[in-house]
Amino acid sequence: EHDHDSNETSNDDDDHDDMDEFMEMMFTMLDTNEDGSLNESELHAMMDMGEDEHEEGVAFIGFHVEEEGDYGIALPAGVNMHVLMRGGHDGHDHGDHDDHDDHGDEDGGDDHDDHGDEDGDDHDGHADEEIAFDPHSWLDPVAFAAQVEIVYDTLSAAFPEGADTFRANADAYKAELMAIDEGFTAAFGDGGTCTTNVVAANHNAYAYIAQRYDIDFVTLHGIDPEGEPSPDAIAEVLERVDEDGIKAIYVEEYSAEGALDSLIAQTVSDDLPNGLAVLTLNTMEMAPTDSTEDYLSLMNENLENLKTGLGC
Repeated sequence: EHDHDSNETSNDDDDHDDMDEFMEMMFTMLDTNEDGSLNESELHAMMDMGEDEHEEGVAFIGFHVEEEGDYGIALPAGVNMHVLMRGGHDGHDHGDHDDHDDHGDEDGGDDHDDHGDEDGDDHDGHADEEIAFDPHSWLDPVAFAAQVEIVYDTLSAAFPEGADTFRANADAYKAELMAIDEGFTAAFGDGGTCTTNVVAANHNAYAYIAQRYDIDFVTLHGIDPEGEPSPDAIAEVLERVDEDGIKAIYVEEYSAEGALDSLIAQTVSDDLPNGLAVLTLNTMEMAPTDSTEDYLSLMNENLENLKTGLGC
């Protein structure tokens, strides 16, 4: 029975790794300018892929080849195969992805400065698990405004009689998003009220706001918050707490209470008699538990919690 349980765990891990690989391939294909984020035109392309009137579709499959050799793949008529990634995946290692065969030669080699290694070694200690994308684009209000335009375009095409109403609603909502953007800029932009920009967090879900507002996140986990953080990641956070005078650590809204008690106990000092404070930084990956909350209120809460933790 023990072996059976172990096999189930192994299969679950493989499925999870396959999903990570699928998401990375999807993002790589959509990120045509290779800047590590999806702009409005790239988001439009993503929406177009799912439109019902398109006869063709897109699917992804992963091959795990254990022995070298020549392999043939039989495809139905009309189906084309495009290899997005090859090589360097023994044991599901998602480290550096130097090959990038689908677009490496266009840019002059393996450089990929925009999104190659920035998440691997800088402050996080997750080089073995990091993947070069962050799906949490909605946490950047400017990126979310671009997504509002996609919703407007889609609704207007489906229900042209409501286009004027959709336009008015989209403009009103985007104005509120821009107000949130202005709040973040006032705190973290040039001459902002926050004199430090180093933030400790449990989960590396904040690449979009980090890039938009020049916030330096040091995290225990990478993109995937599951499992135990590595000793190197814990040591890195503790080192940055001392170096940068970090006073708080941020967790997702659905994190278990007391999940960071062990880490916090290691941060008790004369300056932090109770250790790091724990504050919430909403990722909105699930519906809020409070039905009165929405994206706008939770993003404003994020801003206020960041300012509280940084003392600005």
